[in-house]
Amino acid sequence: MKHVILRPALLALTLLLAAGAIFFLENRFQSADAVDETAPSVEVSSQADESSRQDGERGERPAESNGSNKAGEYPVAEEITRPTGFINTDGVSIGESRGEKVVLLDFWTYSCVNCQNTQPYLNAWHERYADEGLQIIGVHKPEFEFEKDPASVEAAVREAGIEYPVVLDNDDATWEAYDQSYWPTMYLIDADGFVRYEHIGEGAYAETEAEIQKLLAEKDREVRLGRVE
Repeated sequence: MKHVILRPALLALTLLLAAGAIFFLENRFQSADAVDETAPSVEVSSQADESSRQDGERGERPAESNGSNKAGEYPVAEEITRPTGFINTDGVSIGESRGEKVVLLDFWTYSCVNCQNTQPYLNAWHERYADEGLQIIGVHKPEFEFEKDPASVEAAVREAGIEYPVVLDNDDATWEAYDQSYWPTMYLIDADGFVRYEHIGEGAYAETEAEIQKLLAEKDREVRLGRVE
């Protein structure tokens, strides 16, 4: 009698376990199918990200030389601001050299002995590199009241043999735009308008000339430059 009672119970238990196994296997296969269906979308997303990255590298970079990202690394050069006169030119700006020339901006005043000692090097660089794309701009910012006289500055320019443009900065506008404090101070501005080099005072002439050559070569790979002198 006990065997008669247990057989239906065992049969029911067996059927229950079989049903559970079938349910488990069906869910597992469905989950696998779902993963397979989403896999292509993951691949497409990866391809889209790669395409976006390449597009950014090719066309969305700011204007710069040789593909290097300078926008966050170097300051943008300030423009000549409210000049009170010009010598050796009817007008000059940094912007007009953009894409074409390397600019050497020199803050000076004619009674400054350090400026006088630096002047022969500026004249030599103008003679040597003007045809290769160097634009020197002298910004004459007076230290004393008598240095504001345009005729006196013009006489000093002739005496020093300066042939490049000189901007009169009697109102200190460009001086303040560059947060200046010292005479002389030189800035080298690359063809994309970024300040790449600064030197205060006399000296470091070979270093400065090497930087001039570097930026000229960066602007134009075809330029042929001699040794630094």
